[in-house]
Amino acid sequence: MLKKSCLSLLLAICLHHTINAQNPVTDSLLNLLNKSAEDTGKVSLYRNLAGNFKFTDPAKGIEYGLKGIQLSKKIGFDKGTAGCYLNVSTCYIYSDKLDTALIYLDTALQYAHKVGDPNRLGLAYLNRADIYRQLQNFTQSLKDCETALKYADQANNDDVRARINQTIGSIYYRQENYQQAIIYSNKAGELYRKTGNQRMSAVIQNNLGLVYKSTTEYKKAIEVTTAAIHITDSLKDITNLSIYNANLSNVYYQMQDYKQAEKYGDISMVYAVKQNNEDLIATSNLLLSDVYLKQGRLQQAIDLALKTIPYFKEQEDYQNMSLAADLLAEAYSLSGNYKKAYEFMQMNRETKDTLVKQYYDDEIASMQVKFKVDEKDKEILLLAKDKELQEQKLQRQRLLMTAAVAIALLALLGIWLLMNRNKLRQRMKELELRNRIAADLHDEVGSSLSSIHMLSQMANQGNETTQKDILSRMSSNAKETMDKMGDIVWMIKPGETEGSSLKQRMERFAYEICSSKNIMTEMQLDEIEKWKLTMEQRRNIYLIFKEAMNNAVKYSGTEKIEVKANTQSKELTLAIKDFGKGFDAGIIKKGNGLDNMQNRAKELDGKLEIGNNTTGVEIKLVIPI
Repeated sequence: MLKKSCLSLLLAICLHHTINAQNPVTDSLLNLLNKSAEDTGKVSLYRNLAGNFKFTDPAKGIEYGLKGIQLSKKIGFDKGTAGCYLNVSTCYIYSDKLDTALIYLDTALQYAHKVGDPNRLGLAYLNRADIYRQLQNFTQSLKDCETALKYADQANNDDVRARINQTIGSIYYRQENYQQAIIYSNKAGELYRKTGNQRMSAVIQNNLGLVYKSTTEYKKAIEVTTAAIHITDSLKDITNLSIYNANLSNVYYQMQDYKQAEKYGDISMVYAVKQNNEDLIATSNLLLSDVYLKQGRLQQAIDLALKTIPYFKEQEDYQNMSLAADLLAEAYSLSGNYKKAYEFMQMNRETKDTLVKQYYDDEIASMQVKFKVDEKDKEILLLAKDKELQEQKLQRQRLLMTAAVAIALLALLGIWLLMNRNKLRQRMKELELRNRIAADLHDEVGSSLSSIHMLSQMANQGNETTQKDILSRMSSNAKETMDKMGDIVWMIKPGETEGSSLKQRMERFAYEICSSKNIMTEMQLDEIEKWKLTMEQRRNIYLIFKEAMNNAVKYSGTEKIEVKANTQSKELTLAIKDFGKGFDAGIIKKGNGLDNMQNRAKELDGKLEIGNNTTGVEIKLVIPI
């Protein structure tokens, strides 16, 4: 038996996208492009061309979008850069390259945030929500829809609001939460009518028809799908007319009104043939063959279904191929040709095996996509970092030249001031050191000693069991106090092997704290030994490292932590990376010592970068040496 209608494969097209004809202004844009100067206007032309070609020739759209990115970066036009990245991402979506689309879209978001354009931000988050919807990551898709709606409200953009509600309705439909799907689809329909977008109004009516069909409310399904057909007919959109009539035919099929199902199936076929759309022709043939089968017109059913097999096989459309084989097996069986029935039963079985394999291949591919996205994100960050380092180097060179001229003019006065400043600075450092040691002893050791004192008093009043527990706690506090004292002494202790001492202390702390949680550590700290660090540098590096390790062990849930140090362009970089669950930025800012870490990085004339996503947290300290 044919378990479900072949129209099921049209749902993904109808529910969220509509097929569009080529934009008639494309030729005009190309003519303007040839006459334009290398300015912001030409960037806008590249962006518009990328948007226009996304439906008809995504590869060509990508080509124009990349040219726009190159020019906009050259002239410093960030708004244009954001728009071009966004349209290139959309072209990759229409090319079914979702991993690459995500990379360009994330970069578009960076530039859109830099510009602060709520319209662009709303579109970018909406497109990312659509990508995650296609990847069936509905939770992330809904989050991005919520963010997109916030920016759409800021820009008061009803078109983006409509698309957001349409996407949410589509997600709920896929989750079979039909009540919510109806609510959000109606919201989208109201907004499209408000903006006068008839084409998308028809899409929403058709979407509602699919929802009502799923809830067996066939009368409503017929009503809204018919409305979609009337609107689309007025627009002369024959592609969607074929799809909508096919969907209406399917509603009547579900109602077992095969006469009406045949009528609208024939109409769908007429429009499919008019545009020579082989996919729609094959799908309409399969639909009509099923209608004929239910009417007992076996030979007609067989003839139409046989026409679809070569096309579905060529397109590797195993879902529809399975449906066609199942239909043919049933038709031949009813006609008494059991040899043919068995042949197509075998084909159906083999096709279903292929579908199962394809499903698992898709799952593996989905995981590979996620891995590639993460890797390419890292590559983009590294490229951005290299560029930033080069800009910093050029800026330092300019500052050095200016400083050289100033020093030449004020040499004698500068030497005298420098001598007096050094004396004053040394006295200030001694005073700061005394104050810091006193504060550290008070904060780090005083509280522990007070705790030990209180516990000793409690031990005198308790029973034997309580005393053992208190003595254990006193021992633990005493050990902690010794460790803190050791840290304070080590931080202010001068010597010639500061790098080696720091490396050994970091390794010892990491192994001690991680071994208690069975966390594997991978440490590469040889670069630290190459440099003679000041007391202040050793102290702040070590305290930042301790804070980062403590947070990773306590909160990340990771099974592995990587600690790496390297030097480049006279800068020391220390990276602490876990592979846990990440953190909520809104909550984590309130605690966990991140402010202290940032302040310590500033004291080192460096910077602290915190990379946070669902695959873990990476804290990166960069300081000049």
